[in-house]
Amino acid sequence: MKAREPSAAGSYYPAQKEQLEKQLESLFENVPKQEKTKCVIAPHAGYVYSGKTAAYSFKALQENKTFMILSPSHTGLGPEVSVSDATEWKTPLGNVQLDTVLREKLLTKIGIEADNLAHIDEHSIELQIPFLQKMFKEFKILPITIMEQRFEELEKIGNIIAKLENDFSIIASGDFTHHEPVETATKKDHEAIKKIEKLDAEGFHQKVVSENLSICGLSPITVLTQYCKKTGFEKGRLLHYDTSATATGDKESVVGYAAIGFY
Repeated sequence: MKAREPSAAGSYYPAQKEQLEKQLESLFENVPKQEKTKCVIAPHAGYVYSGKTAAYSFKALQENKTFMILSPSHTGLGPEVSVSDATEWKTPLGNVQLDTVLREKLLTKIGIEADNLAHIDEHSIELQIPFLQKMFKEFKILPITIMEQRFEELEKIGNIIAKLENDFSIIASGDFTHHEPVETATKKDHEAIKKIEKLDAEGFHQKVVSENLSICGLSPITVLTQYCKKTGFEKGRLLHYDTSATATGDKESVVGYAAIGFY
C-alpha cells in the first residue's frame, strides 16, 4: 500500500485525533441545513480562519461513494495536471482509499500518468479530507492538483471529467482575494463569484487573469464550473462568505473565503 502522509497536520489543523474531532465539531455548530449538491467550492486555509466557511460547503455536500478533489498548486512541483498515485491518504482521523478505477479512466482520457511529486507538500487537498471524514463513513477520493492555468486547457479538463461515467462528487479547493483591505477584497470576490454563479467559466477565468486578482483556486474553480455547465447544472449559489478578519481582527490585509454550491 502506497500511502500519502499528511503534511498540514499540526499547522493548518490539529495533528491529534481528539483535538481535530473537537475542532470539526465546533466548526459545524450553528451551520444551518443546506440544500444538497454533488459539487462545491471550499476554502483551504487553516481551520481557525476558513473552517467555518468550509463547514457550509460540506454541509451542502451529499453523500457519495467517491469525492474528486481539485486543487491549485502551491509548490510548483510536478506536471501541469497531477493525479495522485497513492492508494490511500492518511489524516489523524484515519486512512482514506483512492478510487483507482476512476483514476485509471481519467488518466486514460487525459493521456497522463499518476504522479506523487505535486502532492507531497500540497495542503489544499489534504485540508478537505477531515471534513469528509466528519460527514461520511465510507467513501473514496481522487486527488488532482492542477498547475495549468490556460483557459482552453482547463476547459478541456472540465469537459473530459464531464464525460466520465463513474458516480462521483467534486470539491474545488480555493481561497479568494489575498492581502487586501476587507472592503476591497469583499467587492472583488463577489464580482468574481457572480461569474461562477452564472456558470460562466470563461468569464470567471478572464476576470481573474485580466484584473490580476489574487484568487488562489483559479484552475480548480474554472474546471468545476465548466464541468457543471456541461452536466446539466443551472447555477452556482454562494452559501457563505467570510474573510480572515473574523479570526484575526485585521481588516487591512485579509484573505477571502467562499462556500459555493452548484444546483
